[in-house]
Amino acid sequence: MTTIHEDEGMLDIGKHCRICRELDFLPFVCHKCRFTYCSKHRDDYNEHDCDGSKKKKPGDDKREKYDISKLPKASSVFPDLPKIRKEAEIKYQMEQGRKIGNRLTKVLNESDKPMTSIEVAMVRLKKLLKNSSDSMKKSNSVGKGSGGFFGFGVKSSSNTNSKSAKMIDMNSLRRNAKGDAKIAVIDRVYVWVSYNTDDEKSLTLREAQFFSKKWPIGKMLDSSAKLSKIRNLNNQEVDSSLKLAMFRKARDGEKINDSEEFVYIPTSSRVEKEIMNGDQIYILRGKQ
Repeated sequence: MTTIHEDEGMLDIGKHCRICRELDFLPFVCHKCRFTYCSKHRDDYNEHDCDGSKKKKPGDDKREKYDISKLPKASSVFPDLPKIRKEAEIKYQMEQGRKIGNRLTKVLNESDKPMTSIEVAMVRLKKLLKNSSDSMKKSNSVGKGSGGFFGFGVKSSSNTNSKSAKMIDMNSLRRNAKGDAKIAVIDRVYVWVSYNTDDEKSLTLREAQFFSKKWPIGKMLDSSAKLSKIRNLNNQEVDSSLKLAMFRKARDGEKINDSEEFVYIPTSSRVEKEIMNGDQIYILRGKQ
């Protein structure tokens, strides 16, 4: 036998108002709390305390979900490009300061001030050249090239400085130079290279090498180290004093700051900007 509940079926005609208890045939029933209101108490129905009874406008739910304090700042949505560029430039300069040449070492100069890795390498280069001078003087081929085997130290005669002597030296350089055979002849730059290995107290006799004028100096240094079989740590995270530095002997008539005989060549520069045919190059580490 089917049981007919009070709120169901044909006999369920009208409902009593929860406030006045009068029977209303078209009552207002809250579907959340099931409270019933007659037409006289419609306002009570609209305002009764029920979480599901209050009608919300479209979009109310979305507005309640967002906390304004958590929204992104306008600066992140509309970035200040000039400020970003300036910060990037400062960061780049700081990174450059960590590279060989700009980082201060524990080595002090005559004024008891810390020297940079390049300054230490420059002092070391002069010491190595001084140690090499004795062997150069004993050589029977001091006249070879514009400045001996190492391209330094000995004042050349007028004959050595002549155009014909330089031409002979350049022909010898081109004839004996080693390098990447894939480099087009028109792009080749020929130089003399002297270097120092870790276990020697002097520079090696100069070697003839060629590189591409389109290369960055860093690639030229890597290539030269490979040709000369020098241990190269420049592409590793090591102390700057262990990295190879490259110097060039000053050319005839070239003006250099502080009357130096040598020019430091930064790895960030380009071969076509720093190197010319016939230049004397020195490669060594900045350690003492």
